[in-house]
Amino acid sequence: MKLDHINIRTSDLEGVKDTFIRLLGLEVGDRPPFSFPGYWLWGNGHPIVHLTVEDGEPGPDTGALNHVAFWGEDYDGLVLRLTEDGIAYDDRVVPGSGVRQVFFKIHHHIMIEVGFDPAA
Repeated sequence: MKLDHINIRTSDLEGVKDTFIRLLGLEVGDRPPFSFPGYWLWGNGHPIVHLTVEDGEPGPDTGALNHVAFWGEDYDGLVLRLTEDGIAYDDRVVPGSGVRQVFFKIHHHIMIEVGFDPAA
């Protein structure tokens, strides 16, 4: 089993798309011709973030989902982009493994985690 994708319903389709592209380097890719607007954002040859339009605020509470995690390769680049965009982030190191993590929130208070290999 592996994670296929996440879906985010948003009233700010272009803003959320642009944020994922700028901060995480995802790319707009092929998407079936659904009858409603949206984007599929691709990473590593796979559509991992699906964006769909929502009139008004996002729908009902989806439960206890805390954050969405990605694995990155450019720690310094992400931290620079977050700083340039004025986005607060929390930098952590996983005890025992040295894995570096960066946590930050984007539109609709969505918590994003990006993990990186331990510092050399």
